[in-house]
Amino acid sequence: MPKRENGQKTNPWLRLLYWGLVIAGIWFAYLNIQPYERAVSFLGGKATSSAFTSLVAAIPIINGIAAIFSKSLSWILGAILWGVIQIIEVLPLILYNNEKFIEKIVTEADGRSRYQDKDTDDPALRMLKRTYNHLPISVVSNLEVLKIFTYTVDFLICLTVYSPVESGKISDLIFILATGQWGKLDYGNLALALVTLFAIEVIVSLIIWVGKLSYAIIP
Repeated sequence: MPKRENGQKTNPWLRLLYWGLVIAGIWFAYLNIQPYERAVSFLGGKATSSAFTSLVAAIPIINGIAAIFSKSLSWILGAILWGVIQIIEVLPLILYNNEKFIEKIVTEADGRSRYQDKDTDDPALRMLKRTYNHLPISVVSNLEVLKIFTYTVDFLICLTVYSPVESGKISDLIFILATGQWGKLDYGNLALALVTLFAIEVIVSLIIWVGKLSYAIIP
């Protein structure tokens, strides 16, 4: 937990809560990697030819080594995929709670000179001017668009691994929701999908909140 600039110790209960949230974040991170590992395994299985798989499976010793390697590789790739997705989803949350970052963006946006388009401008020059004029706000806007796209991909992965319908098809889920057949939903899988989707973001939000609260409360 960050120390106060004046050297004062933080409230012990807040410190305990802070590290409890950190441990919970690590635990949920481990649990949340599993759906992505399964997704990578599924995609890897689709990409590998059945003839090659049958050949490797028929060779003693090699088949065991291949199975271990495949499992480890799937977990590593799943962890990388999960990490990239989580960074994109959590980064705006962290940046928007950083006063120095917000101040820098606002100051640069307000004090920045703007180039005017001219009829004689080359199309490439006009494009560069518009790109420059939209900086640095465009960085934040693009990050928001990327976050929405990433959440969509994350949501589809979660629904595929923890499908709330028996068939596992997104089309069937849409049909059930459209027709109001709520009894056909698997609410357990739906809860797992939502936890996988939002658990880390909620924990990071709480960690930021506890960190701010520690500076406001004198022990």
